[in-house]
Amino acid sequence: MIQPPQILFEAPFLSELGPDERRLMVGGAQPRSLERDQMLFRAGDPAEAFYVVTSGRMKLVRHTSQGKEMMLHLVEPGQSFAEAAILGDGTYPATSIAVEPCELWGWKRSALLSMFERSPELALGFALSISMWTRRLATQLELLTQRRVEERLAIYLKGRAGARALTAGDEIPLQEARHLIAAQLGTGPEVLSRTFRRLEEQGVITADGQRVKILDAAGFAALAGPILA
Repeated sequence: MIQPPQILFEAPFLSELGPDERRLMVGGAQPRSLERDQMLFRAGDPAEAFYVVTSGRMKLVRHTSQGKEMMLHLVEPGQSFAEAAILGDGTYPATSIAVEPCELWGWKRSALLSMFERSPELALGFALSISMWTRRLATQLELLTQRRVEERLAIYLKGRAGARALTAGDEIPLQEARHLIAAQLGTGPEVLSRTFRRLEEQGVITADGQRVKILDAAGFAALAGPILA
């Protein structure tokens, strides 16, 4: 059996399991590799498995009737996706594409249900993972429908800063390409660039290709504001 990477156990449904449950879960997994821009599944496909990313990143997208791509989530290493789909109506609600070369661990629906029968702890962990996804999508919906682009950008940056309170002079690293940031904010790269410039002109931040520096902590906090927990 392939030795699982430690980051696999950062996934919510695995992080709180004991050694026996972890061995059971790993034993039912199927590792998989994807190249950049390779599609894992398309919206509407039968939901046959769910996955954890262990390296690289996957984007979950929907397409409008005009063909515009809307990013629902960027899945980072240690995060899972498609849990609700395999226990729901039987189809994937979004398309999954590798942003860069990816390593995944997947579990088929039939194997998962069999493991649930053997371990109630796995079922509880899985329910926790679905709950976290529901909250994450609710937050994303609020951002895209109720917040201005400036506010979305401030919330994004605040999330990249972690739990620390930001003060004037603090720097936030930008580890993603601008087009990926724009996609997560539900806007285009040109609009994102104009938003960065506008916040710089207002004296809230300064930005270059690799980092953002906070100039006006109070102004930045007002933009970020509270969001759904």
